[in-house]
Amino acid sequence: MLLLQMKYAQHLTTQEKHIVDYILQHPEAVFHSTAQELAHLTFTSSSTIVRLCKKLGTKGYPDFQLKLALETVQAPSAIASPGLQTPGFGNVQTAIESVPYLYQQAVAETRRMLNGAVIERIVRTLKQSSRIDIYGSDVNYDVARQACTKWNELGLPAIAHNTPNRHYLNTVHAGSATVSFVISHTGENPAMIEAASLLSGKRMNVIAVTGNNDSTLAKQCDETLLTYAYSDQLRLSKMSSMLSVMYIFDILYMCSIDESDNQA
Repeated sequence: MLLLQMKYAQHLTTQEKHIVDYILQHPEAVFHSTAQELAHLTFTSSSTIVRLCKKLGTKGYPDFQLKLALETVQAPSAIASPGLQTPGFGNVQTAIESVPYLYQQAVAETRRMLNGAVIERIVRTLKQSSRIDIYGSDVNYDVARQACTKWNELGLPAIAHNTPNRHYLNTVHAGSATVSFVISHTGENPAMIEAASLLSGKRMNVIAVTGNNDSTLAKQCDETLLTYAYSDQLRLSKMSSMLSVMYIFDILYMCSIDESDNQA
């Protein structure tokens, strides 16, 4: 547990121990402060705050905020703070304290994994395309529909599919100027692998949107965009992976907007 690590951490510097003591006495400061603001409160630096977060086994300050929020609301007695006496999951205070950090972490981790050169290549391909297809099942299909709606508003034909559309694919000419995105966080969804295989067989531009660069799906595609999912809680992983995919498609959408459209 993060709280136990904070209480019994070894090899901390004097500054880091001071920060830990401050957080244990004032946990609400973490929930309402950026790393820079917490540094100001503890008379340290934001780099020291981030370094401490990593020493405590988190990926950075947003991850530290999320884990501390989740542990505090599940075990409020672990920190003597009268303002945080709330039970665990399934209540309003848990959501209020935790969701912002889940959002921050999903975006920050996805951003860290983005490859600028890959994005540039995909954007160039999109600008030369005549149509966009996005394949995804369950919640990924909903994200695909949202992304297609945005592209359609720009006058760029885009359609979401939740299964491999064999009838449609049989009518597509090989090598057509269609860009196809296939979403599967694990990269092992059989329906999405089938879709990617059929698309690749048509010599179409196929892009995997997946959390696993070595997955079966990624190996079927021309490019891969990596997604992130919070690994400590299965149910929260669905939220974070959805946000990660949305973030990726919003980047591509913004890159699709012409300056003339922006001025209209």
